Amino acid sequence: MKSKNPTNSTVYPPHLAEAIEQTWRHSLDGIAKLPPNAALLSFLEVLFQASFLREEGQLVRCRVIITEPGEWKPNEGPPSGFQILEFAEHRPFTAHEVRKLALAASYHRSLLAISRIEEDNYKIWGIVRSGARWANRVGGGRYHGPPLPPHLVVHICGPGHLLATCGYERVSELKEGRIVEKGFDPFKSHWLPETFRPVRSWLLEHFAESQPEGAKVEESFIKFLTQNIMRRTTSLVRERGHGGMLIVLPLHLQDSPEQDRWLRIRCLLHQTTATRHYSRLMLQAMRRLAVVGHEHGLRSVTWEDYQTLQDPILSELDESLFEISHLFADLMSVDGALVLNHRFQVVGFGAEVLGEAPVKTVHLALDLEAVTTRPEPAENSGTRHRAAYRLAAAMPETIVCVISQDETIRFVANRNGNVTYWPYLP
Repeated sequence: MKSKNPTNSTVYPPHLAEAIEQTWRHSLDGIAKLPPNAALLSFLEVLFQASFLREEGQLVRCRVIITEPGEWKPNEGPPSGFQILEFAEHRPFTAHEVRKLALAASYHRSLLAISRIEEDNYKIWGIVRSGARWANRVGGGRYHGPPLPPHLVVHICGPGHLLATCGYERVSELKEGRIVEKGFDPFKSHWLPETFRPVRSWLLEHFAESQPEGAKVEESFIKFLTQNIMRRTTSLVRERGHGGMLIVLPLHLQDSPEQDRWLRIRCLLHQTTATRHYSRLMLQAMRRLAVVGHEHGLRSVTWEDYQTLQDPILSELDESLFEISHLFADLMSVDGALVLNHRFQVVGFGAEVLGEAPVKTVHLALDLEAVTTRPEPAENSGTRHRAAYRLAAAMPETIVCVISQDETIRFVANRNGNVTYWPYLP
């Protein structure tokens, strides 16, 4: 997704409004749900002003949706529905009113509901309680909660930081005086899941040997559950604000001369069932899902079934898998990189990338598959990124995820003979 900054100078709500309109018109359905330009700009300006205010010593942080009271089903509530709280007297839509109500409409559990009266005049008519499951769409989690309608939602994330979405689909973002203009979700690519296909086949073989009866577990379940763990991990590291690096080695390079040549792992782990915890839990989840699916009359089970089938054992297994994400995030807190193999077995942490020969040019991916790239000087990047580039050049089969202290995330890999990176925008 891309929207261009008009200049290299600081940009403001008018430029965000333009970026939203461009993306909405070209990429999204429901264009009639977007206010006209003047009304959209007025709406964004109020939220931009509110983002710099404080209430009870706290910065304003909330989600705001343009909607009408009659569009929501009554008598529902989180976690599987929305609870609608309509004010007896609608409130004026001003920056200070948003500031006052933001604490009541907590960011992770509610949205302020806004409707347009006429032209560029709005009112705050209530609070939509969503529950916190929606955050799992980005941060990882078994349950994603109910879908939002395709209306404009604006997240106030911090001073001058506004993120616009259509329901839960990202549209555009204003951050640090710039329109965030490039980024991808590599988990949705073809190349990244394909890299781990042998691992999924290995798990399915082990599953078939130990679980002759029950529903068939689709390969996509393993893919999405693994992605869920990694989304959780990156989200946790980003929220902690210290940054980190994750290196994933192919199996044949683990404990090889190549590993010793290019990596110095300060805390190398003795390989036991504890370091293989991911594959053990994955097989347990597959077995239980097959049993529960069979009990519900399903011939095959998918990631969607895992999200919807209610079972206490599956819930406990999901909590255990969540703990893997916390383990990975904790190990990434140490200076150096966390090293896993393709089966997500923990090799060690505190790893240093060796080698003095720098990578002079790195390629910015302009699409998910890196069919089109743009070369740029590698020296423009920070120390962690340059280390990741060196490793991708020296060991082309490795995949590196770099999380900076400013919360930006890059996936780095060697594609088509080029050291390539993808800015991560989930």
